[in-house]
Amino acid sequence: MKEQSLIHVKVDYSEAVESKKDLLSSERELIRLLKTMKNYNTIRGEELNAKLKLQKKMKELNINLSRLNETLPKIKIPSILKKDNLLEETIPKIKNEKDKDLESQLREIQERLRRLG
Repeated sequence: MKEQSLIHVKVDYSEAVESKKDLLSSERELIRLLKTMKNYNTIRGEELNAKLKLQKKMKELNINLSRLNETLPKIKIPSILKKDNLLEETIPKIKNEKDKDLESQLREIQERLRRLG
């Protein structure tokens, strides 16, 4: 068997205490980090469960709405009352009224200019 030589390192008391404090503070920070990670995992799991419940409720709502649409009677709207026809009739009227109003205002301004000139 070979003889082993031991190496001794001299460490001051203050250095030893400081090293021990650093080691303990590192352990403390690691424990805090582990607690935070566990808390995150718990909250993340709850969030995923809530999302799954919401997704199920949305699917149920969609199914219920489609069933409701199937069971409700279809309403036949006369062509006179359809929105498209109403819009087509009212928009030109409004445009014509605005155009007439603008034309009358333009005429008034031109008359005032003639009087001044």
